[in-house]
Amino acid sequence: MIYATYLLLSVSVGAWDLYYANKMRRIKNEIRHDFYFPVSILVPAYNEEVTIVDSIESLLKLNYRLYEIIIVDDGSSDDTVKVLVEHFKMRMEHRPIRKRLMCEQEKAVYKAEGLRVPVTLISKHNGGKGDALNMGINASAYPYFLCIDADSMLQTDSLEKIVQPVMEEDNVVAVGGLVRAAQSLKIKDGKRVGYRMPWNLVTSMQIMEYDRSFLAARILMDRFNGNMIISGAFGLFKKDVVIAAGGYDRETLGEDMELVVRLHVFFRLFLDVVRVTAFIGYKKRKKQWGNIKRVKQGGV
Repeated sequence: MIYATYLLLSVSVGAWDLYYANKMRRIKNEIRHDFYFPVSILVPAYNEEVTIVDSIESLLKLNYRLYEIIIVDDGSSDDTVKVLVEHFKMRMEHRPIRKRLMCEQEKAVYKAEGLRVPVTLISKHNGGKGDALNMGINASAYPYFLCIDADSMLQTDSLEKIVQPVMEEDNVVAVGGLVRAAQSLKIKDGKRVGYRMPWNLVTSMQIMEYDRSFLAARILMDRFNGNMIISGAFGLFKKDVVIAAGGYDRETLGEDMELVVRLHVFFRLFLDVVRVTAFIGYKKRKKQWGNIKRVKQGGV
């Protein structure tokens, strides 16, 4: 009875917040502008030689004017580095990296030439995903960083949309992504062109559970500053805040949740929470695709 009441409340709150957000966007009739926050996209990779090239190619097609891509190979045992170097015609460069956060030592740094955005590849000793993200933060040039998985694929307007909360409210230090499992999703030129519910019962139940959690429960928890995770599959952070909080924990498997909980403690007396808004991208996880929605979290 208690859980059923909670479920009904969370679904009701989530539905109202999404409806209200869509209504306000139509009323606002947002005007496009030429002002952009510079963003560093961090892509930690471990044994991703099969999918990494497609993922980076999709990132190069984002409709955004000022961003860089930093790929951090975390001591892969396959040919991830070789595939990237050959495909993007990268050259090794001698570049010092200031270690503001603890991480394993780099082995080599490569730079791609002739691309529309800067692409850097850092090969380092294995230390885990949190360690790789700390290396990416150390090497990043811009004040905001976006962490994604190496098998993620974003819509072309994803980066433009995810920075909007930061532009609208100065107390937003993180913008998180919601992962929705969805098989049989068709994507063309970075846009979703088709989708159907999978026939597999288990997969369909997984989709409904994802929707219940992210479209209902997390919106409700935002009202109480209670969201404890920004998915590592898609999340935007203010770099100096993360560095001040100590960066990613290198010893835990749930580095994304651990960081957000620590940021909650770090800012619990100062900032407020805002809520779930619109679609911004997609994620490929093994044989599934996931829609990614934007979660603005100013109280993390």
